[in-house]
This record gives sequence, structure tokens and C-alpha cells, in this order.
Amino acid sequence: SDSSIPEISFVIIYSTFPFVKENIRIFPEKYGDDHNEVVFMKFRKAALLFAVGGLGYVLLEFLWRGWSHPSMFLAGGICFLLLGKLENTKPRLPWPLRALMGSLIITSVELLAGLLVNRSYGVWDYRSMPFNFYGQICLPFTLLWIPVSLGAMQLYKALDKGFCNYM
Repeated sequence: SDSSIPEISFVIIYSTFPFVKENIRIFPEKYGDDHNEVVFMKFRKAALLFAVGGLGYVLLEFLWRGWSHPSMFLAGGICFLLLGKLENTKPRLPWPLRALMGSLIITSVELLAGLLVNRSYGVWDYRSMPFNFYGQICLPFTLLWIPVSLGAMQLYKALDKGFCNYM
């Protein structure tokens, strides 16, 4: 499968070039084999992508309403990783369907976050918005997430490829 290509590439580069092996060795005493090194590198890449998504979500909130909440970092990171999975799904879905599904992913994560941390409406309040569901999600923001999700998927794809070259 395509997901094994970065792992195979890393092992080949790692085993072939002594400079890489000397400078990227993560756990030389405890985890001496290449497989564990690759697993750690995959985790590190996912953690960085999660952080990019979390920071992006918080930044959007700062730009939109001037403040955010720590839970939105977690929601943004989860959304970004899920959008990345959607972007990398094979066979590749047509972009209108990916955009709609991306919007539904963000709306679903927002609903879950709202039900967990926004029961008193201290983080956001959509009760005055049309077509809202318990004030946690609403149709206007679901529609707004369509272009946002497309942009996020493109960013994810670019970063994912970039991290494969450096990790």
C-alpha cells in the first residue's frame, strides 16, 4: 500500500547513509531496531500535523471573533488529522464530495466538543443562528466550513509530503 512507501524510504535512507543514522537515532539504547524508529517518526509527524491543525483553528477563531478557548486547539488538531485522512482516501473522491464531507467532519467535531465543553455556552453560542442544533452547531457555519475544509486538506497534503522528505 502507499502508506508503507515513506516507511520503506526512511529505512533505506536510514540504513544507507551513516550521517542520517548517527543524527536521527531516537532511542539507540532502548529501541535498537529500525521499525521502532519509524513508528516514532510517524507519531512525531502526526503530532506536528495535529499541532498545525490546532493552531490553525485557534488562529481562525482569533481572526473571526477576537478570542478562542483551549478546547478549540484540540478540536482543530482532530479536524486536521481527519481531513488529512479524507484527503488521502483511495480512491480519491471528487472535490465537491470531499468539500462536503470535510464540512461535515468539522461540524461533527464541533458538535462533540460543544456537548463536552460548551454546555453553558461559554465558548460559543449559536442559539440565535438559523438552523442551529442545541446552539452547538448551525447551518451557516457548516456552509462556511466547506471552503475552510478544502484549504485545510490542501495544507495537510503539502505538509504531509514535506514532512515525508524531512522526517
